[in-house]
Amino acid sequence: MIIYKCRFTGDEVCSDAFKLLPVIDVNGDEVPGLMQVESAKVNKDSGANVDIGCGGAFGESGGEEAVDETVELVNNIVDETFGFNLTTCPMGKKDLKEYLGDYCKNLRTKLKDDPNVPGPDVKAFTQAAPKFCKYLLSQYSELDFFTSVSMDPDGAMAFAIYGEKVDPNFMYIKAGLLEEKC
Repeated sequence: MIIYKCRFTGDEVCSDAFKLLPVIDVNGDEVPGLMQVESAKVNKDSGANVDIGCGGAFGESGGEEAVDETVELVNNIVDETFGFNLTTCPMGKKDLKEYLGDYCKNLRTKLKDDPNVPGPDVKAFTQAAPKFCKYLLSQYSELDFFTSVSMDPDGAMAFAIYGEKVDPNFMYIKAGLLEEKC
C-alpha cells in the first residue's frame, strides 16, 4: 500500500487503498498535475459501506428497504478513524487564488531543493501548475476545501468535488505529495 503525505507537513492525506482516478475537465481532457480518489459513506462503528436505502434501483429484487437511522455515517476520507482526519476550511475564490499562487511558488522551490526530485519533474510541475490552477479556479463553486490534521495553511489541501454523486471525489496536487510504501 502507498500512503500519500503532504510534502510540507508530513501529514497523511490519502492512500492508494482508495480508487485513484485522473481528473477530467469539461472537455474530457485529463488535468495535468492533479489526482483524485473516490470517497464513500461508511458505518462509523465498523467502517463498512452502508446501504443508503435505494431499494431495487441497483438491480436488487424487492421493494424499498428501510434505512437504519441509528447508524452514524462518516466519509471514509475525512473521518479521523477510517480516513485522514481532514478538516473543512472555508475559502473564498480570492483566497483560493492566493493560496494556489503561494503554494505553487513554495512547492516549486521545495521540489528544486529536493535532491530526490529530478529536474524534468520540476519542469513538469511548472508546466502543469497554470493548467490545474485554472481548472480548480473554474470549479470553485463546486468545491469544498479541506486541510490536513496539522491545519498548516502552507500545507497541501484536499479539494472535494461532488459532481453528480452523493459522495465527493477528493483532488490533490500530485507534486505536493510524497509517496510512502507501507
